[in-house]
Amino acid sequence: MTVYDLPAVNATLNGISAVLLVIGYVLIRKRRIAQHRRVMLAAFATSTLFLICYVIYHANVGSRPFTGQ
Repeated sequence: MTVYDLPAVNATLNGISAVLLVIGYVLIRKRRIAQHRRVMLAAFATSTLFLICYVIYHANVGSRPFTGQ
């Protein structure tokens, strides 16, 4: 794995975080507090991993301009 693989990892981590947040919302609406807490901690962990990967990528690659239309 190289630093250029990190955007795909970032997208995956963001997707997982989004799904976990939706699951957490459903759980809290159903008053399942313990499960909600675990899912929210998992969402926080994946978001933290995303931030770490994002910073590593941009520290190594820098700013990349959009070359499309």
